[in-house]
Amino acid sequence: MKKISIIVSLFFILFCSETFSQRIWSSSLDQYAFNPAGGGMNDVASISSAYYNTYGSANNSPFGFMLMGTAPFPNDNIAAGFRITTESGGVLNNTMAEGTVIYKLPVFKNTKLSFGISAVFNQLSLLRDRLNPQSPDDPILNGAKSGFWGDANFGVSLYETNKYYAGLAVYNLLSGRTNWRVDDFTNRSARLYTMSGMYTFNVFKGDGRLEMTGVAATYLSKGSSTINFSINSRIITKKSFWVGAGYSPNTVKFLFGVYFQNFSVGYTGGVGIGDISSYSYTIPKHELFLKIDFNNSKASRTQSGK
Repeated sequence: MKKISIIVSLFFILFCSETFSQRIWSSSLDQYAFNPAGGGMNDVASISSAYYNTYGSANNSPFGFMLMGTAPFPNDNIAAGFRITTESGGVLNNTMAEGTVIYKLPVFKNTKLSFGISAVFNQLSLLRDRLNPQSPDDPILNGAKSGFWGDANFGVSLYETNKYYAGLAVYNLLSGRTNWRVDDFTNRSARLYTMSGMYTFNVFKGDGRLEMTGVAATYLSKGSSTINFSINSRIITKKSFWVGAGYSPNTVKFLFGVYFQNFSVGYTGGVGIGDISSYSYTIPKHELFLKIDFNNSKASRTQSGK
């Protein structure tokens, strides 16, 4: 009974404090995936979804799904967004729902400063069908079915539509505490800081563009300075397809995707390198990305470049 209690507690610590708070996606997602202030920057409404799977041949391997959408309001200074994610790994599943209000303030020619504030709901649950306890009377299994907590996120971003952006966000502002009580575990979400940026260059005499993106995240809690990051680049040709590559710790990524008018679909594969490559599959990580744009903008607005 003690053994299963220790194992479940370890999963609580690992997944509550790191994996489930804010994922760094490798797909070509809008900044809103990493910053509450990043919604509505392209001046069109959009709905995106992404799915990832890591070490898919392993039992109970991590996987997750995200659905998000953003839209500008008619007055051009306010936008809104929503984001829903569900992730499973080991014996835990986490579901998160976020609703965001965004205010955009013109500061320079073609440049805006945006602020975003989000209300967040989280649910953490135990996947009982993945457990094989030595004792059916284990107190954790009988007392911990699911836990709920609320929180808030905030972000700020400086951007020019389809040209560049630079943003800073703080997640888990309230450090919400779940009502799922486990002995000797504080079960409180840690405050997370993220930085994200993008810049584009025209190539092929204006028929294409080179897009460089990056995102970094760190908790900076309890003396930890570990930074998780991802860097991507891709060439977009005549808004018909894109190809690219990227890097994150222990992983080299390749990206490609195609456009069908206002609909786009993309794939990212991650190849393990370094010490982890000796213990992993050839392509241990897969992500699938889907997006559709809705032209609800004013006639004077240019179409989104994504």
